[in-house]
Amino acid sequence: MSSENPIALLDTNVWLDHFLGNRPKSAHATNLITYAAAHDITLAYSAGEVKDVYYLIGQELKRERRKTAGTLTQSDALACSEVAWACVDNMTALATAISVGEPQVWLARHFRSLHNDFEDNLVLAALETSKADVFVTNDETIRSKSPVPSFSPEDTLAYWKM
Repeated sequence: MSSENPIALLDTNVWLDHFLGNRPKSAHATNLITYAAAHDITLAYSAGEVKDVYYLIGQELKRERRKTAGTLTQSDALACSEVAWACVDNMTALATAISVGEPQVWLARHFRSLHNDFEDNLVLAALETSKADVFVTNDETIRSKSPVPSFSPEDTLAYWKM
């Protein structure tokens, strides 16, 4: 990993852990992001992830509201959407998008024999064509396929503190 200004690409699950705050690995994700911000570590995300973060946060908040209130009003749905937008705004303020274009789509298709999940393959392709030093994810399957060193958030933080 370059010591000047390392670049860490965070997978969707790390962003969701950070923003939702009530998941088992939420504290690890938030600690990692906080540490990176304080130590000049560049955070990145594959450009396709931002739509997933928006959608999944909105869906999770709506699901939780239905569970606790028994229903989801139009006002509740709008509030969930606003929170999802705020998370996207925060994500794009904290991190840099790594482009996903025709070269990454081509690579993702050719990674099919390695890993048969197109969405994950787009992330792997973004890693392959970026200057990321490390990939941070809680998904052990994609972590094992990463073209760069890959760790969970808690292991990445321990690695950075060494």
